[in-house]
Amino acid sequence: MERNPHSIRSHPTSGGLIRLQARLADPTTWLSPAWAALCGVVASGGFGWQGADWLRLALLILLADGCWGTLWTAIGGIDWATPLRRWRHWQFGERIAKPPYTLPDSPGDRVFRWFGQFRAWWRHLFWLDRGPALTTIIVTLPVTLVLAVLLGSELVLISVGTVAVMQLGLAWKSGSGRPTPGWDAVVAVTLPWLAGHCAFGTLTPNSSILALTLGLAWGAAWKIELSRGRILAAGGQLLAVALLVALNQPLTALAACGLVLLLVPQLALLPWIKRGQPADWYVCHTRPWLMTAMLLTAWAL
Repeated sequence: MERNPHSIRSHPTSGGLIRLQARLADPTTWLSPAWAALCGVVASGGFGWQGADWLRLALLILLADGCWGTLWTAIGGIDWATPLRRWRHWQFGERIAKPPYTLPDSPGDRVFRWFGQFRAWWRHLFWLDRGPALTTIIVTLPVTLVLAVLLGSELVLISVGTVAVMQLGLAWKSGSGRPTPGWDAVVAVTLPWLAGHCAFGTLTPNSSILALTLGLAWGAAWKIELSRGRILAAGGQLLAVALLVALNQPLTALAACGLVLLLVPQLALLPWIKRGQPADWYVCHTRPWLMTAMLLTAWAL
C-alpha cells in the first residue's frame, strides 16, 4: 500500500516565514515562499539597491510569504471536510425561540429548528477547531488585496490566481487538509517566483518555464519513494539545465554545469530511500541543494 506522504510529519503545508499561525519547526516548509520570491527578483534583474526598491521588496515578501503563506496554511492545511460531512446527519441542538402562533411542524417551525441545529453544529463542531483558521482567512484576504494593489496590477492578478489555486488544491483532496505536493509547490514556489519577477520587471517566458520546472522538482521530492517522484524530481531540474543550455550564452552554460553538480548529491541520496528512509528525510537533506539551484538559475537569467 502506498505510504501517505502528506501527513504532518512528511509534508506540512508550506506556510511562509511570516505567518499569523507560525510553525517554525521545519525550515523546508516555511522558507520556500520567501526564497522563491527572492529568486524571482534576482531573475528579473530589476532590483536597484535603492530605498524604493527595498520598500518594494519588503512589500513583496509580506505579500508572497506572509499573506499567501498564511492563507495557504489556513485554506489548504485545515480539515474542512469532516465537519461539513457530519453536518449532513447533524440533529443536535435546541431550536431557536420561535414567534408566537407558529404551528408545530410548519415551515416556520422547521426553519427555527434548523437554525438551532446549525447554531449547535457551529459552536461545538465547526468553530471550536476551525474558527482560528476562518478568522485568519477573513483578516488576511483584505491585507493581501491592499499589498497587491500597492505593488501593481500584475501582482493583483497573480494574487487572485494564487487564491484560486489554493481553492483548487483544497478541492483536489476534498477539503481533507492534506494538499498534494504539486499544489503546494505551485503556491509556495512557482507563483512567488512569478510575483518576484513581476514586481521588478517584465515577466519573460524563460523565467516562467524555470519557475514551473523547479516548482515541479520541489513538489516531486515529497514523492521520492515512488518511481514517478524520482523521475519528476530529477527531470524538473534537468529541464532547467536544458533551457539554460538552449539559451546558448556563457553565463547560462556555466549555470547549467552548476545545476548538474547540485543534482549529483540529490541523486546520491536516492539509495537511502530504497533502504527505508522516508520522504521527509530526503527533503530535509536535499532541499538546500535545490534552493541553491533555484538561486543560481535565477542569477543566470
